[in-house]
Amino acid sequence: MTATHSSVRDYFKMIYGSKKVVQHEWTAGTASPELIRVIWENQIALGSRVLEVGCGVGTESVFLAVRGMCVSAIDISSHAIEKAKMLAAAYDVMVDFQVADALHLPFENQTFDVFCDQGCFHHLTDEERITYVSELMRVLKPGGMFLLRSFSDKMPPGPQPRRITSRDLISTFSPHLELEHMERVLSFSTPQRPSPIGWSTIWVKK
Repeated sequence: MTATHSSVRDYFKMIYGSKKVVQHEWTAGTASPELIRVIWENQIALGSRVLEVGCGVGTESVFLAVRGMCVSAIDISSHAIEKAKMLAAAYDVMVDFQVADALHLPFENQTFDVFCDQGCFHHLTDEERITYVSELMRVLKPGGMFLLRSFSDKMPPGPQPRRITSRDLISTFSPHLELEHMERVLSFSTPQRPSPIGWSTIWVKK
């Protein structure tokens, strides 16, 4: 899979429609420890408006809704969104799930207190990053929080997702946001990627 705009999106549209959720190597069945810790430490106020981009089958969005947040979530795959709606129904929570692209967000300016991304940014080209940041800054309220978790340069080489360096993160986001927290974190091992090391970062809109 090459790192082009269309091929990455086509891949995820195909894979969510052709495989069971449990067959996706990125499926964890729970919110990430990093997101759970943010909620556990009350870093996000109850009732905050939260957007998740690249939500997949909605595991983290539903977790946030269960914990009392007002959640909107997007994914480019209609199959993923269908499954996410079923998960929300099982927990009896309301999440505004929509089929949409992170580069063209269907929301008004300064709508959200928190913007969450687990696994979207590291698929973008350099040119797409510019649009991504523009959309992030447009929909996030002043003082709002940006939670980003991504692949890191400690992962074995490969075409996708892109391996992200600390310099990539700083150069992309620091002109617009204040860095509050950055750490390398261990994700769930898979046959394809044993002991994967990624980034977990927290930023605040200036």
